[in-house]
Amino acid sequence: MNITSKLLIWRTMIRERIQPVVSNTKFKWFQRGLWAVSIVWAVNLGIQSVPFYTAIGAGEAAYKAGNYSEAEEQFKKAWAAAQKFSPFDPRRSKALNDLAELYRTQAQYAKAEPLYLAAIEDAKQLGTGREEYALSINNLASLQSDAGMYESAKEQYQRALKIWDEQVRKPNDVKRAAILCGLGKVYRELADYKQAEALYEQALNIETSVLGPNDPQLAVVIDNLGSLYREQGRSAEANVMYKRALAIDMATPGSVNLDEASDKNHLTGRYLTLGGLDDAETLYKEEQVMRKQAPGENHLLQAKCFCSLAELRLRQGKPNQAHQDLQKALDIQLRTLNPKHPDLAKTYNLLGAAYLGEHRYRDAGEALDKAYQIRHEILARDHPDLAATLLLMAELQYTLGNRSEAQKSAQAAVDIYYHVFGPSHPRTQSALAILRATQLPGHVANQGEPPEKLQWLFRAQEFRENGLRANKTTAPQPKQDKDDDVVPQWLRRANQFRAENPAAK
Repeated sequence: MNITSKLLIWRTMIRERIQPVVSNTKFKWFQRGLWAVSIVWAVNLGIQSVPFYTAIGAGEAAYKAGNYSEAEEQFKKAWAAAQKFSPFDPRRSKALNDLAELYRTQAQYAKAEPLYLAAIEDAKQLGTGREEYALSINNLASLQSDAGMYESAKEQYQRALKIWDEQVRKPNDVKRAAILCGLGKVYRELADYKQAEALYEQALNIETSVLGPNDPQLAVVIDNLGSLYREQGRSAEANVMYKRALAIDMATPGSVNLDEASDKNHLTGRYLTLGGLDDAETLYKEEQVMRKQAPGENHLLQAKCFCSLAELRLRQGKPNQAHQDLQKALDIQLRTLNPKHPDLAKTYNLLGAAYLGEHRYRDAGEALDKAYQIRHEILARDHPDLAATLLLMAELQYTLGNRSEAQKSAQAAVDIYYHVFGPSHPRTQSALAILRATQLPGHVANQGEPPEKLQWLFRAQEFRENGLRANKTTAPQPKQDKDDDVVPQWLRRANQFRAENPAAK
């Protein structure tokens, strides 16, 4: 018997047996006693709730401020208090989900997963037709998505959506939109852009109808759509979406808006695609100021901004400045994050690229090894981030004259992209071009400098991130001559990039 059935029985008993007695004037003293007991019970219940709500409030405040150790302590207190409540109390699921979300943010997936699973079981006790059950499953899917377990995440998102549609039955609820958005992100990671776009648009339509066209919550979905368009090479549409999200967040009341900072971060990608490095730098600096004002100089969001600036410096051909920005990011991240956090892996990956640009090959190897070890341990074996690190390792190995090792790394990257995205995706084609380039003759072992063709071919992989080639599932592919090999195609793109960006030489 679920909690809903028990409550119905209790309400019926009150109506049939107790209510006639309470309403009878002959039982005045009984009425007074009943009200006295009710008041005492309510006061006692309130006292029991104080530790829970105090801890939850303090934990959420610490989490927003980036003080994760304090947030963990408070959320643990909230869970301890919640364990004293009834098994059917929804506050138990909230305490579990808050603590699990904290661990997920820090990439402590082994700690987060059992908490999410326990939250699902607690929510199930409340009834599978309640929102908490579907949303708890949605939270587990978010964890799996972050860990690169895309197929498992897709199954859980679909399960949550099915429960919501068949049992919760609130088709136009913004919480359903959140599930749709999460599922859309998984399809986007799997390069199923058609499915992802349909889900994002459904989520956006729901939120627009419920919240209106200018609510800040819409900016999240709009920004995701912009990133989706950018990955497909639909740059003009991406630009419209990024600017729309930025306009919404800029209109949000408050002196500092971190969502606005994120929008500016994404909008810079458009300027980088067009070669507008000065405009990109201006936006990054504005973003950095905003982040500094909001959470403080030692917040993880500030570290993210330093990484963004470093990517810009690398594009400008300024590896020394990129190195400095990345070191600042690392100083913050190493004090705050789990040593196996994916953000650390990304920073090490960028640092390896900066060291390559400085010809500091030993340091580059150490940084890339750290990035690979983190990603290999916490991500799925076919995660695209692993392939990105492998391609940089291939460049380093080839530069040092280790051609066979370079080919192995490039081949591993090709295998990952082929499995995840298919043979025609820009990432797969880019990695394949690099693999073939490692087989080009003419390299002198231990020369310390890759030949010009290979060097610029490695840089050409940036184009797949900027969407200069669209997935054939969403747009027609350009016609190719029979003798138009992949390597010459990407060499031409690399040479064009070099010609248009002299500072990157």
